[in-house]
Amino acid sequence: MIAANVAAAKQLERSKAPVMYRDHEPPSREKLVALKDYLETFGIPLALGQVVTPALFNRVLERAKGHAHAQAIAEQVLRTQSQAYYAPANAGHFGLSLGSYAHFTSPIRRYADLVVHRSLVSALGLGERGLPPDMGPRLRAIGEHLSMTERRAMEAERDTLARYIAAHLARREGETVRARVTGVQKFGLFLTVEGLGGDGLLPVSALGEGRFWFDEAARALESETDGRRHAVGDLLEVVIASADPATGGVLFALPGVAPAPGRARRPPPRKGVPPRRARPAGRRRA
Repeated sequence: MIAANVAAAKQLERSKAPVMYRDHEPPSREKLVALKDYLETFGIPLALGQVVTPALFNRVLERAKGHAHAQAIAEQVLRTQSQAYYAPANAGHFGLSLGSYAHFTSPIRRYADLVVHRSLVSALGLGERGLPPDMGPRLRAIGEHLSMTERRAMEAERDTLARYIAAHLARREGETVRARVTGVQKFGLFLTVEGLGGDGLLPVSALGEGRFWFDEAARALESETDGRRHAVGDLLEVVIASADPATGGVLFALPGVAPAPGRARRPPPRKGVPPRRARPAGRRRA
């Protein structure tokens, strides 16, 4: 499949015909620095030279093998990557280490594939169903629309799955389950139920008495009173406090731990939604 995609893109380049590329740019410097700070908390070095290649991330994953937080490290490496998109300008495909890449064939037929097919028909004189002459100048707008609808479809799929899982967990309220920390913010921990994939929030108020520091670089909350520390990758026993099938929101609690007095519970925000405003990295009081 990949060989066919590369061959199609290169043939259109030789024919000087329009191409709808599948572009995947290198990660931004900001994301790389954040990943470097995160990996340092596990003693894993990340050398940021002038040129970043996929081999750099492969070495990180190799060093993380057998580590207690190997899964969390792999997920963070994945989140560091840029999002692929469709465009008539060739930016290369960083993840595949390819200079020219277009979706000529894929598991699910896409309109971007059809654009490439029709361009090949025109360039090679294979029939009358080729790309119209006026289509070339419109490819940029078409690529932007395709990228937008792809992201929208992925979000709709995630939302639908979250609602189904929340409906299942709503019937299990009060049960104790094993969940892994997949994200940390100053207001609490994002957890994913092991073996099920349901995502939810364990609010910082549900961690018990005392104040907690938010270590942004280490993706962790640490108690300033007894040293308890919760970080990405940790496995916890939690109680399903509530689940809302209408929104897909799930709220967790710790067994036998009463919420800290005077601290209101917040509804679980959707996973992946960024904080209200950016703040400099460091330790924050939560």
